[in-house]
This record gives sequence, structure tokens and C-alpha cells, in this order.
Amino acid sequence: MTGLFPFSLTAPLYLMLALAGAAIVAGIIAFRRLALPATALWLCGFGMAFLCLASGRPVWQRPAAGEVAVMVDLSPSTRTADFRNRAALDRRIAALLGKVPHRVYFFADGIARQGPPARDVLPDIPAERTVFAPPAGAAAVVLFSDGRFELPAAAPPMYVVIDPLLESPADAAVTSLQVRGGDVIVDVNNTGSPRRLVLDGTKNPAPAGAPAGSYLLSRAVDPAASRVSASLSPGDAWPENDQLAALAPPAVQRQNWWVGSSPPPGDWRVFSPGQLPADGAAYLSASVIVLQNVAATDIGALQQQRLGQYVRDLGGGVIILGGDHAFAAGAYPGTELEAISPLSSTAPRPTTHWILLADSSGSMNEMHGGISLWRQATDAIVKVIPHLPPADSLSTGNFAEALTWWTTGKTVRETIGMSLPPANITPHGPTNLEQSLLDIAKGLEEAGPKQLLLITDANAEIKNPPALEAALRKKNIHLHLLAIENGTALPVLRRIVRNTGGAVVKELDPQKWAQGVQQLMREASPKLLGSDPLAVHFEGELSTLPALQAMPWNRTWVKGSAAEVAGGTDGDKPVPAGARWNIGEGRVLALAFDPGPATVEKLAGVMGRPPHDPRYRVTWETAAVLRVSIDAVDGKQYLNGQSPRLELSQEADTSSAVSAHDIPQTGPGHYELKMPAPRTPTFAALRIDGHLIERIAVAGRYAPEFDAVGNDHDAMHQLALQTDGQLIHPRQIWPIDFRWPVKLMDMTSLFAGMGALLMAVGLGWWKMRA
Repeated sequence: MTGLFPFSLTAPLYLMLALAGAAIVAGIIAFRRLALPATALWLCGFGMAFLCLASGRPVWQRPAAGEVAVMVDLSPSTRTADFRNRAALDRRIAALLGKVPHRVYFFADGIARQGPPARDVLPDIPAERTVFAPPAGAAAVVLFSDGRFELPAAAPPMYVVIDPLLESPADAAVTSLQVRGGDVIVDVNNTGSPRRLVLDGTKNPAPAGAPAGSYLLSRAVDPAASRVSASLSPGDAWPENDQLAALAPPAVQRQNWWVGSSPPPGDWRVFSPGQLPADGAAYLSASVIVLQNVAATDIGALQQQRLGQYVRDLGGGVIILGGDHAFAAGAYPGTELEAISPLSSTAPRPTTHWILLADSSGSMNEMHGGISLWRQATDAIVKVIPHLPPADSLSTGNFAEALTWWTTGKTVRETIGMSLPPANITPHGPTNLEQSLLDIAKGLEEAGPKQLLLITDANAEIKNPPALEAALRKKNIHLHLLAIENGTALPVLRRIVRNTGGAVVKELDPQKWAQGVQQLMREASPKLLGSDPLAVHFEGELSTLPALQAMPWNRTWVKGSAAEVAGGTDGDKPVPAGARWNIGEGRVLALAFDPGPATVEKLAGVMGRPPHDPRYRVTWETAAVLRVSIDAVDGKQYLNGQSPRLELSQEADTSSAVSAHDIPQTGPGHYELKMPAPRTPTFAALRIDGHLIERIAVAGRYAPEFDAVGNDHDAMHQLALQTDGQLIHPRQIWPIDFRWPVKLMDMTSLFAGMGALLMAVGLGWWKMRA
């Protein structure tokens, strides 16, 4: 217990005092009856009182005052503080400490061995990062600082003085500079008056204004520049953070792929259509792929799939050039080339009625290779449907004794995916081909061309060929024949096919019937190829390219979400001639003509982009801390146990000395590394299993001391709270009430000794007077 009494008892103090009082009264009564002298009586009474107090084990409490350490932060971030004025600092110390013993320490990256020179304004102690460590033995610390340092693990009570001139210091800083995809992005934070920002190494070197507040600026990097920098005009007390610089990434060494028969425009890697890699990883080395007048039939299905993955997943660029083997003339409909092209090879409105008809006579029940001829014929029809123009009309059916329709009155798009042929149809009966064809001609009333693709063994009798031919021609039906045997009607059918403008394919191997039907489809499809010169002009992002005359050229249509980049004039009729779009991670440019090598070289510069592995999504932070994080996922499966490495080099040549750092795994499929930003411009490369995943330029960073200036109130409050100290606000002009620790002293022996002594003296006095 403290306050009224300077000592405390283990038993309640008032009880002990009552007992002492009772002992005195009892002693007085006893001694009076014994007629003891008054002095002896009082001495014995007080002795008994002290003995009672001693039985309560009294403890003396007193403040354990010690020397106060006054620590003054002279790191560069406090350059404008009021406590940098020596006279103001001395007055503030005197007001807050009064006569309390103290010693003044100056610190920056540690306590200075010598005090600053005797100047009116205290100078900086050079430091790249403030380090705060209170001196050993200090009973308390009075701190003059902005609080921008790492808090110590343990410290005496901290009394943190808030400096008014560090509340809102005027400072403009270039907080980040990033070089991304040919552009430099600069971030400026300005808490003072407007400044001027100068950028070097950009295509537009004109200075820009840096108003108060946060400010972002983006400019294209000059391809000839080796270094990019951003600097602010002078205007504050911290010029150290007014500039950042980075090495300009070297020109990307693009590997351009050329697929076609004509020579490429420059140093390109040349492939024939059949040589395109089947391995998807091989496409990581290509930044642009040009398909120069290439037919879809010349590229295998797997290679076409890889081209689609290259665009959608790897983020590559593809250029499709027209000609007599491209688009509709190259059988693009229904292929992956058609899917990735921003130009459609077919009209958005129906132009043709397609009729697919299969022989279902009893002979089609025969087996070949364990599969019936009927099954192989119907499979051939089903496989060709996706390659027809989606908007065109389509009828499918079979014939034997009579004509049976599977689907009528639907578009190709509506028919794709239907279960064909119907399950209740089986081959049976004779071949009544002539009547079936007449029924088809009789039942079709709409105008426009009609393409009839017929699969039959031709074992039938055609009694009146001229009448059948006339009926077909009247309805504008072009008959195309896949002859699967040398039937008796084959010669007659050949003449009808020729006279109606169709084609004949003879194929006796059932395994090749699907190829035969697709060949007939290509023969029947309109080539949509213009042979007269087309006056072409470029638009949008390609508007700087010169106009030209194109021949031949493909009749195409711009798909809904694509942007037209080239148009032509056919006579007085405008026609689209080029378009581009982004698809997945990549982009595709399609031209319905071949613009020539010089223009293709320029187009490659626009469309080329380094592909990336879609399994790894990389995030960079390049400010005060360099941070790289990787999310590694293959489909829905996390890629764990990878070994990513971060390589830092100050040279563009990766063969030069590098500093390598392993990137640890921190979660399922997640890898992350943080480290202080480099002090000099650096290239950072991410590699996994030796393969380069991504490479960026990192700006050289100024010292951490200049990342931020001004009072860090959160840190200051936390420091005072954790050490049981307090914040000292500028308006406080009275001395600090230091909460000194209490020192305890056991008074039991002293009180017991005094009680015994008083009792002995009192008894002795009585004997002497007796």
C-alpha cells in the first residue's frame, strides 16, 4: 500500500495499527496498577506497538529513479525536424525533463560514437537505414525521431516526442519505375508543390508535370535507348528519392516462323505445313507464326490443335495470309484455322442448300474390317457436317426402296451435335436411286444453288437419264458422287454429275470414304476467290501501311468481335480484307490477300510477342522490396515440388555473372520470394528447371532511408505502448511524469528490533525507579 503510508503490510494495515493501539492501552492500565513510572509505561507501550507492526511484515516502497537516455535521430529522413535546431532541442529537453538526470545520445544507423559538432543546426549522420538500439542501463528513453525504423525486441519505457515539423513534410519522390512490354511506367508521390518530371530513354522526351498527390505516367521506350530514367526537378530536402533508373530491356530476339511456299521476308525459321511441330513446348520459342496461303488440308489435325493452343494458352501471335489455298479456297470451315481466324471463310447468311444422301440398300449390311458398310457410310456423312458453312441449310437422309429424311429445314449449325442417323434406320431392300433423286428434285422449291453429295454403290437402274438430269438442273441441283463400287449405273451417273456441274470420287476402301466425302464437299464449296485486282487500304493500328493492289484475294467476312484493319473496293462495292482480334492469351491477324514480304515484316513487328508457359502465372513487385510470386497450376492440378530460381544480373547477357536465389514454396502450387530491391539497375530472370519463364528490368533503388519521410504514427504509438511509455505531443510543455519502477525494502527486522529495544529500555527504567 502506498500513498498515505510509505510502507505496506502483508496483513491489513489498519488491523495492525488497531492491535498496536490496544497494546499501548493495555500497557498503560497494567503499569498504572503496578504504579509504574509514566516514562517506563510509555516506552513499553511503544515497544509492544512496534512488535505488533513487525508481525505484519512491513515493506518500504520507494521509486527506483535512474538516468534517462535522450536519443536524438539524426538520420537523413529527419532532415527538416524542429529538434535539428540545437537551441530548440535544448529547450525541449529542459521543459520535458527538468532536473531529472539524463544523457543525450545521437543516432542514425546506430548510436554515434561522437556527438555532432557544435552548430546551430544538427547535421545528418549518413545512414542508408535507421537502426534504433537504446543504450544498456537506461531507466527510460526520451526519443526524438520520426519512428521510421525497425522496432527493437525489448526496450525500457519509451517516451516518444512527436516533432511538429515532421507531421506533413513536403517531399516529392519517384516511388517506382517499371519497364513493361516496351513502355515505362513511372509512379510519383508528391506532398509538396508541383514539380517537373523528366524522362530519358523514351520516344517522347518532353518533360511532364508532377502535381501534388499520387501521379502515374506511361511512355513508350525508345528502342535505341540502353537506359530509362525518371527524375524530378529540385524542390525539397530529400533529393535522394527524386530519381530512379532502369536498364532498357534489349530488343527481344524473336524467332519468327514462316509456313508457306513463298520465301520469307527475312531471317525466319521456315516450315512446310506438314513440318509444324506436334510438341506443344516447341511453340514457346516462336513469337509470331505466319501462315502464307496455306490450306487446312495441308496441316494435320494435331498441328492445328497446337496452333490453337499457341494462341489461346501461350499468348503467341499468328498472321494468316490469303491466296488461292486459304480461307474458303483452303477448306478452312470447320477447322481450327477457321476457329482462330478473325475473318470468316463463309457468309453469315445462307447461300447454299446441302443435301447429304447415303445408300441404305441391303448390300450395305456387309461387313468390312468388323464394321458394316452402312456404318462407315453414315460416319462419313456425319464427319463432313462440321466443315460445311454454319449458316447454310442442310438436309440429310438415306435411300433404298424409298427416300427417308433424317433432318430437313435446319441449318448446319443446328444440325451439328444431333445424333445421326436415327437409330431406327437399317439397310434393307433394293436400290431405287432414280426415283429417290426425282423425289428430291420435286420436293425442293427454294431458289439458289443446291449441292447433293451422294454415297452409293451405283448398283441401280436409271431408266430415263435425260429426264433425271433435266429435273436436277431445273432445280439448280449439282450432283456429286462418291462411288463405293463399280455398279451398273456408274457410267450414267458420271454423265449426270458432269452435266449438273458436280464431281465424282471413286473410293472402294471404306476406311477412306470420309476423306472422299470431304473431297466432294471441297469441290462443291464456292472458292470465293477474286481474280480481279482489289484496291486495299489499311485501317486502325495498321493505318500507316501504304495502300496496295491485291490479286488474288479471298471473299471473307469480319467476325462479330473482331476489328477490321483492312478494306478493299471491288468495283464500287466495299469488301472487308483484314481483321484482328485477341483470342485467349494471344492475338491473330488475318488478311484476305498476301501483302508482300516488306509489309509482312512490319506486321510481324506489330503481332509478335514472346509466348509464355500457361502453367505459370508470375507476379512481380518492384518498389522498395523486390517480390516475385508464382502460381503453378496445370489445369486443375497444383504443380508442387518445382525448383524456381530468381537470377539477378547487371548485364543484358545472361551468360554474365548472376546472383541466383531459390524461390521457396509457400503453399499449394505457390512460390514466393521477397528481398530488398537492388541498389543498381538490374535484370531479373525467373527460371524453372533451367527454362526461362519471364525476364524483367528492375530499377536501381535509392536507400531505404528515403522510401518515406515524416512521422510514422503507427510505429511511434506501438513503441510507446509495448514499453509502457507514452507519446509526448507538441503541446505538452510540462515535465514528463516518469513512471519509475518501485523498489521494495523489508522492514520486519527493523520494527522487531525497535520494539524489543523499547521494551527493554522501559523495563530497565522501571527497575531503576523502583
